[in-house]
Amino acid sequence: MKRGEVWRYEPVINRSGRPGARLIVPANAINDNPAVPIVYAMHLADTDPASLLAARIGEHGWAVATEIDRPVRKRLVERLGEATADEMDLVDSAIRATFEV
Repeated sequence: MKRGEVWRYEPVINRSGRPGARLIVPANAINDNPAVPIVYAMHLADTDPASLLAARIGEHGWAVATEIDRPVRKRLVERLGEATADEMDLVDSAIRATFEV
C-alpha cells in the first residue's frame, strides 16, 4: 500500500451514501510498517463537492480533505488505481488548507 493509491473500502456496516473508495495519504514509511494496523485515507466522493478542499482524482472521484479517516488495512480490499503527481499536489494543498500546516 503506497501514498497516492486508490483502494476500495469494505466497511463492517454499509451506510447509505458513504463513499466506497479511499485515497491513501500518509508517507510510505508509515504505510510500509506492518505493525501499524490502520492507514490514513481520504474519502473519494462520487460527485463534485464544489469545494477548494477537494481534489479530483481521475475517474475515481474527488478526494475530500475534511473526510479523512483511519480504516483498518484489511478493510481496504482492492487496489483501484493511483493518483498522478499533479493530483497529489492538489491533495497536499487541500490538506494544508484544512489543517493550516
